Amino acid sequence: MLWSPGAVMITELDKEGSSRASRDFSITTVSGRSMNINNNQTKVSIKPQSSVFAGDTVTLSCEGRLTERKIIWYKDFQTMTNDDRTLTLRDVGVSNGGKYACGVLHQTIQSPRVTLSVRVRPKPVARVHPDGRALGGQTVTLTCELRETDVSSWTYSWNKDDSPVHASRSPEYRIGSVDESHAGRYSCAGHEIGGSRHSHTSDEVTLSVSGPSMREPLFNVLLVGVISGLSGAFLLIFILALLFCCRRNKGGRSLSPSPDRRPPTISQTPTPSGSGTVNGTSRTNYVEVNMKSMEETKKKNKGEECYDHIYSKLSF
Repeated sequence: MLWSPGAVMITELDKEGSSRASRDFSITTVSGRSMNINNNQTKVSIKPQSSVFAGDTVTLSCEGRLTERKIIWYKDFQTMTNDDRTLTLRDVGVSNGGKYACGVLHQTIQSPRVTLSVRVRPKPVARVHPDGRALGGQTVTLTCELRETDVSSWTYSWNKDDSPVHASRSPEYRIGSVDESHAGRYSCAGHEIGGSRHSHTSDEVTLSVSGPSMREPLFNVLLVGVISGLSGAFLLIFILALLFCCRRNKGGRSLSPSPDRRPPTISQTPTPSGSGTVNGTSRTNYVEVNMKSMEETKKKNKGEECYDHIYSKLSF
């Protein structure tokens, strides 16, 4: 049988051939017909986690029954100079990513390898809508965009003038009915949910808020008032003119008789001599009044409005 380095399981048997226990061992070296088999008791742990961003600090620990033995670290099957049970990598870069294992000096035992993944730290982009100056009372939406990461879920935190103001799982931060107190410089950052990774802080965006313009509403109110007043005045003038014309048409018809409407002839007849008796200084005048029938007058002036007036002329 040919053997090669790797992990094997060896089962202990009693005299009767029954299984007593099973343990994991590692075949570390093979030379001819001999091989070195060691109890696999070591392992490597990574904190805070195996996937980090550039700039983070990572701590690798070699754990197991190592007592006071000197530890050797391996990266991508290459021996490292560190001889401590703890390997701390500060301000890691992409080049620090790889497979790590630990072992004991002068022995061929190596722990199972673990993979450290290092990615470039992302930087979000902050946006504000509507862009530019917002009017008081409007709804403003701030958006934090994070792309090209392997993080499945983020918590988005917002700062206003370098002070925290909001945090949620939504990349949008909505401010309803803004006023001048909301004006300022806003920035955002992402923090991994259930992990230790976080993004860079975005560049700042400025939110400017101005109160509603008072000149325009006042001008509109004045304009509406002037138009309403003029409309009322014109309507009143029109009504008065209409009433004046109606009354003029009615009163314009002269109550004096027309030339064709000659009043009845009234003539005075001298007092007959010897008729009647005159007592004292009294004087008696006799007047003859010729009356025309109203019906005849209406027929004569057919089509013209007539009034029931009788005109007379007294001659003395």
